[in-house]
Amino acid sequence: MQSTKFIFLNGKIISDTEASVSSGDRGFLYGDGIFETLRSYNEKPFKLAEHLERMRCSAERLSISFEYTNVEISENIKELLEKNNVQDAYIRITLSRGTGDNGLGINNNLKSTILIQVKPFVSYEKRLYENGMSLIVSKCRRSTSCPISCHKTTNLLTSILLKEEAKEKSANEAIVINTDGYVAECVVSNIFMVSDGNVITPSLDTNILPGVTRRTALDICQNIGIPAREECFKIKTLIKAEEVFITNSLMEIMPVSRIDDYQIGKTIPGKITQQLMGEYRRLT
Repeated sequence: MQSTKFIFLNGKIISDTEASVSSGDRGFLYGDGIFETLRSYNEKPFKLAEHLERMRCSAERLSISFEYTNVEISENIKELLEKNNVQDAYIRITLSRGTGDNGLGINNNLKSTILIQVKPFVSYEKRLYENGMSLIVSKCRRSTSCPISCHKTTNLLTSILLKEEAKEKSANEAIVINTDGYVAECVVSNIFMVSDGNVITPSLDTNILPGVTRRTALDICQNIGIPAREECFKIKTLIKAEEVFITNSLMEIMPVSRIDDYQIGKTIPGKITQQLMGEYRRLT
């Protein structure tokens, strides 16, 4: 991605070359923070309120101060879009616990660090939407009791290693199975399957991130009359599905053509996946 000309940092819009964060910031030292990524279409951030709601819920649960209102965040994003002269953008909002004493204890009096970046959006390759992504099943298992898996945290080392695992096997993404043996999600996306005309995605009980695009896909299904539900299922069920697709705010809805050595579906994208892709793009 291109370098950002202007960013928002701790209450001010400044040039990114002027930016500095304390060497004692817990986000830098410990990955003690949360973030959101979303897109703007024609200068309009998509589902910003939903992303901020999720961020506020995580901030409250993790005792991270979040002082800015939705209106303030929205106004600063709008100004960044204008100053950086970008309409279709990648937007990232990062919130760290801030600078504090040494050690892992939580100090509730810390002033958090907030950073907003707006960059030109670089889309996924067109061929992936036409031919589907290839996934592997990671060797790593997700603990069902891990307290941060359902939050979008800046502690991403596990995700980095899982992405490398996929890359080494010439795959685009990796599926994570939890310690109960159920399909959870992918490294940077939620996963869905189509079985007997029903759209099914792992339950939040599998300890996954409650994706904004995941929720949008379920809402689309309800609005256009496609049966959809959340439930627990295993990989042997997933590889037999008629269709599989993954979702996040940057890729939108992405068809899957292969999981390990198993080909998924007869056509890519499948009929229902294609319908959902079209409905999602109408929303944006």
